[in-house]
Amino acid sequence: MPRGNLRRHERIPHGTPVYLSWKNRLGNEEFTSGRTVDVSEDGMRLEVPLPVKEGTYVNFRAEKFLHGTASVRSCARKATRYVVGLEFSGGLKWKPKADGRKS
Repeated sequence: MPRGNLRRHERIPHGTPVYLSWKNRLGNEEFTSGRTVDVSEDGMRLEVPLPVKEGTYVNFRAEKFLHGTASVRSCARKATRYVVGLEFSGGLKWKPKADGRKS
């Protein structure tokens, strides 16, 4: 039985450089960079060269756009990259600018 779209908020396409850091299971700091795919009020999707385990908390910085902490909700291989779904944490929310432009 199809589940349909369970998303609470619309995804807006957005492509900007993004940088991630997190601690692996051994407690060592890991880093990677990639690009945002899209963003919604509660999260975003990224394409990065390394897998990031679901449930991991990451710090992210998307240039001139948004930065904060998020939880990895999904990570799927797509050709030579990984599509990572993040859910913002700490009360972080994203809203498009009032004039309709992406922030």
